[in-house]
Amino acid sequence: MRAARALDNASRLAPHLPTLQHGNGGAANSRAVARGMSSTAAQVLVFDSSEATGIGWCDALAARSRGRLRGSTVTTLDAAEHELSSQPIAAILLVPDAAGQCFELLARLRSLMPALPVVGVGDAASGERFAREGGHEWVELEPGTAPDAREQQLVERVLRFAVERAGLQSELERQRRLGLHLAHHDTLTDLPNRQLFRTQLRQLLHQAQRNPRALAVMFVDLDRFKQINDTLGHRVGDLMLVEVARRLQSCVRETDIAARRGGDEFTVLLDGIRRGQDAARVARKILTEIAKPYSIGGHELFLTASIGMSLFPADGADSEALVRNADIAMYRAKARGGNTYQFFMPEMTDRAMERMEMENSLHQALERQQFVLYYQPQVDLTSGRIVAMEALIRWQHPEAGMIFPDEFIPLAEETGIIVRMGEWVLGEACRQAKRWDEQGLTPVVQAVNFSARQFQFRRPVERIREVLQETGLDPARLDLELTESAVMKDPGFAMETLRKLRDMGVSISIDDFGTGQSSLAYLKKFPISKLKIDKTFIHTLLADRKDAAITNAIIAMAHELELKAVAEGVETPAQLEYLRGPGCDEVQGYLFSRPVPAEEAGRLLASWNTPLN
Repeated sequence: MRAARALDNASRLAPHLPTLQHGNGGAANSRAVARGMSSTAAQVLVFDSSEATGIGWCDALAARSRGRLRGSTVTTLDAAEHELSSQPIAAILLVPDAAGQCFELLARLRSLMPALPVVGVGDAASGERFAREGGHEWVELEPGTAPDAREQQLVERVLRFAVERAGLQSELERQRRLGLHLAHHDTLTDLPNRQLFRTQLRQLLHQAQRNPRALAVMFVDLDRFKQINDTLGHRVGDLMLVEVARRLQSCVRETDIAARRGGDEFTVLLDGIRRGQDAARVARKILTEIAKPYSIGGHELFLTASIGMSLFPADGADSEALVRNADIAMYRAKARGGNTYQFFMPEMTDRAMERMEMENSLHQALERQQFVLYYQPQVDLTSGRIVAMEALIRWQHPEAGMIFPDEFIPLAEETGIIVRMGEWVLGEACRQAKRWDEQGLTPVVQAVNFSARQFQFRRPVERIREVLQETGLDPARLDLELTESAVMKDPGFAMETLRKLRDMGVSISIDDFGTGQSSLAYLKKFPISKLKIDKTFIHTLLADRKDAAITNAIIAMAHELELKAVAEGVETPAQLEYLRGPGCDEVQGYLFSRPVPAEEAGRLLASWNTPLN
């Protein structure tokens, strides 16, 4: 039993590639032979009942291999087991003995260390037994005589080739295991990937159906991670994901599974929970861990998560249903503001189906040309003339009729459809401006909303230049409206991009000013032309002193920065009259015109020639 345990330890300790430290077993002479040899030599264990013969083999192997092999001699099973368990051995040379100890060692090696090369030397009869016992290579020698130089060279070569072959096989096996691991694990975080998670979930469901127990599936989505990734770069984003993965793993048991689904999405499988509150407790722990500060790349960053949960068997009988329902619940948690968890409830399915249908319809709307542009005039408060037309998108749905932006723009932003949609708006608005020119109408500026995603990801300067060239519109006739948040996501990128646009002749307005996050230090540096006061302040400025004060302050600040102030959402003559006081430059709203189709907007341009004052 002691011998078997020693070999079992050796099977775990001794690699099959030669690592090649010097052994500490055998005679002093064999250790002396090994001294001074290259540290890259492969260690060979010579098992010979005659110590003198074993030392001779060690000397011969060292000399014939020119330092590529070095040996240590053992004469007993105990000594062999000690050597195998205490140092890496690349190969074994067996010299049969009358007592048959070498074949006993061979049998144990084949059982516990089958990949370790074993070479034997001796007569033909011993060779036959060696082959039956599972030895690798046998070199037949004349019985009763010492091996001559040719035979020594042959044994050395056989041993060396055996070591090299074992090394290649070991490397191939290592590569196979690595490939298998990479196929089932996320390369960034080393967590199980989507495929492995699905496989493990199915296996646990199969077990749970035979031996009933509850499971919980969590869908974890990071809140506003994209903003950090876009602002600080993918390297910082990747480091954050690695840290999130570590924290996620720290929150679950070894029997549970945490996986990365892709992007900033993770899934967790809790096995054998007793009730839903067990899952809720883990969810709270995950939220707490993820919300702790991150110190990455010299930045102290903060992150939260939204978690959706489904339970087996209550919320689904198969893996697809459980993951889908956890995903639906996650969106509900995100809709509640994030940094929370939500259990799946059956009524959520209807809302999820509506959302999925809306997303599919949005994709189809672009292909089927269901989007149309309406136009709303911007009026100079001094002259009373139209100075710009803002293009506003509408969705002419074949069944639902006219759908307004508030109903589909948030989903378009979330799914990324907004990029293609925004590019279509830009092109169509510029083409319409040229059509009005061809009709002989007074040229006005064409104002176009530009989404944050378009601004950050799709080569905005190059794309705008392409559209202007394609349509032939004068760059001075294009005004891009960006929100404060869009330009503040990456102020450095925004500064460079806005300067390039200004140099092209394109003007920039900050839309919905006063509702987003901005820095006055950057605002004064950005090459912008207008501040558009958000309509929420205009609606109540006559009834709310604070909104009136904010409106006055924005107008005054715009003028101090040599910018124009534009008031949105002007609906009454009283609001218009108030805005004259602080010197608002331009106004826009239902008082002048609702957004109208292009044809009607053209008639407005043709007839609008009466000053307001």
